[in-house]
Amino acid sequence: MSDGRAATRRGFLAVVGGSTLAGCSGLDRLGNDGESAPTVSAYRFRDAADDESTPVVAESIPVEIEASALRARSRRVDDLLGTVPIPLDAGRLPNGVIRERLLDAADDATTAGQRARSARTRFEALRHLSRARERARYAAAGWAYVETNRTEATLRAAHRRARDDARTLRADLAYRGADPVRAALVYARAERRLAVVADSAPAVHESSPLLRVAEWGERAESARASTDDARYLLARYAASLPDDAGTVENALTAAADALADDLRERRAALPSEPSGDDRDEFGWRLRGRLRDDVESGVRRLSDPVGPARAVVDAVGGFAAAGAYERVRSRLDGDGGAYRVEDAADVREARQRALDAIRNALAESPRPALARPTLADAAMSVTYADDSLAGYRGDVRVRRLHDPLRRYAAAAARAESVPAACRRVVAAL
Repeated sequence: MSDGRAATRRGFLAVVGGSTLAGCSGLDRLGNDGESAPTVSAYRFRDAADDESTPVVAESIPVEIEASALRARSRRVDDLLGTVPIPLDAGRLPNGVIRERLLDAADDATTAGQRARSARTRFEALRHLSRARERARYAAAGWAYVETNRTEATLRAAHRRARDDARTLRADLAYRGADPVRAALVYARAERRLAVVADSAPAVHESSPLLRVAEWGERAESARASTDDARYLLARYAASLPDDAGTVENALTAAADALADDLRERRAALPSEPSGDDRDEFGWRLRGRLRDDVESGVRRLSDPVGPARAVVDAVGGFAAAGAYERVRSRLDGDGGAYRVEDAADVREARQRALDAIRNALAESPRPALARPTLADAAMSVTYADDSLAGYRGDVRVRRLHDPLRRYAAAAARAESVPAACRRVVAAL
């Protein structure tokens, strides 16, 4: 029996559409991984083709991002990579491990740049280009240590300048707007980016002086990219507002406080979990995953990086609470809930998640407000796909538990998003 990892996602889904789970009577009754453990026969997936996962919903922002801004960031990546002579000269850099680290960073930057070019939204492209800049700077700074004796102190100073700029920009946030939902979505992105930079206290623990310089280069570029992107998005947003647009800061703050109180009450009302022999492992872990999401939502709303971020995160918090209630009700009311009797059930679980995400985006009163939570759910589906795509041979069904829980949790969260979105809109 083999649990080898090699097949792709498309091959796995082709197999689960037409094969059976040998000996499987239900995930909730699987008790061991012994010789008699039920398996799904995947084998070699002859018809599989490489198929990199793409989440069904992409992140976006209600700001018009100019193509010229993306081109400028892409040029920055190209300029940084252009300073790195690939292949690296082994005579000047004899340490093979260090050469590999720099080459890996350059490869990461190239991959992120390619993802930016194929991104479905310009905001998604902006995020990929930020990552590309970071990794390109790592490679460039590392080689600059060899070529021009670039120092760690120089890059530390560059990071401090970016951090100081982020702190100034955060202190000057105006929270203007004519529509509090749109304002929340824009300012939430800025708050998050600026907080990561302004509150950072990075420490580099590399023993190699070259790698310390490379990492400080990456950190300096990351801080600068985040700060510049936040400034750009805020400027584009401000330019789109009418001259008489007032402040929405009080509305956002009041909504954030009220939503935090409501979510804490919702968490307190959740029923306690069964223990010992009264619980089935699959359902217990699924409920636990969603209950953890509720706890995480409460923490984010109780100590937010800003009022806009709290409002946007509240959708995810209330959706997690609704998802927990949906899953618990389904498990309590149907002894066969989430049971898998043949491989087609795995595909059905995945399709249910995808359908729920698409439907929730269409049914939410403000789709843009629902999108961040749905993009997160879509990413969970992608992670599950990646996990399933890694198997070939005879795979124990128990190995499928985690991806199946991801599908189930993503579906339940998405199904709860429209109501969560309505709750947040009402608070504004």
